[in-house]
Amino acid sequence: MGRLAAFLDEADVEPSKGRAGVYVVAAAVVELERSMVLRSFLRSLVRPEDAEPKHDFARLHVARIKDKRRKSEIIATLGMLRHVTFVVGCAKGYRRTVDREPVRRAVMTDMLPWLAKSGVESTLIELRDTKSLQVADARTVAALRTADLLSPQMAVRQGLPSEEPLLWIADACAAAWRRAMAEGKTNWSQWYEPHTALIDVPFTGRRGE
Repeated sequence: MGRLAAFLDEADVEPSKGRAGVYVVAAAVVELERSMVLRSFLRSLVRPEDAEPKHDFARLHVARIKDKRRKSEIIATLGMLRHVTFVVGCAKGYRRTVDREPVRRAVMTDMLPWLAKSGVESTLIELRDTKSLQVADARTVAALRTADLLSPQMAVRQGLPSEEPLLWIADACAAAWRRAMAEGKTNWSQWYEPHTALIDVPFTGRRGE
């Protein structure tokens, strides 16, 4: 196996009355020497209707694909790509919406060192919508570095899905595992499971606070 890079995205179900929260972070781990071919293939799957509202670009985003058959086909296709494996961190059972960010921090705190120890040289986290959320992710990485839990050899950046199609694979994987863990439906996750390392992250409501 050659040099490796990871591309991270998340999917979640917020807690509500009678339902606990589920938070999934998926990493698509890609062999760098195959990355250009994969990017070209991913762009070939995009259709005009995949254009993002209010943005001048189109991308594969599972949540926005309206055609159910096409959505299932895209998820299956991305789950069977050669030279790609997956790492999925998941925290289940949290009860308060306010815990969403501490839950994410807990998952990332377990996943990033795992990826580094597995030989990943660089990690790109999908850039989140607001500056405060972007800063929160940067602080998580900084805390891991300060505690010597994350190898300085692994670069960690944040990036836009409009600029990096390999993030689209992580989006599909996260959606598939969220469906399996929150709804018990495995018709999507079955395509990823043979190539996925699952990290179950406990969350007590106190971790990171």
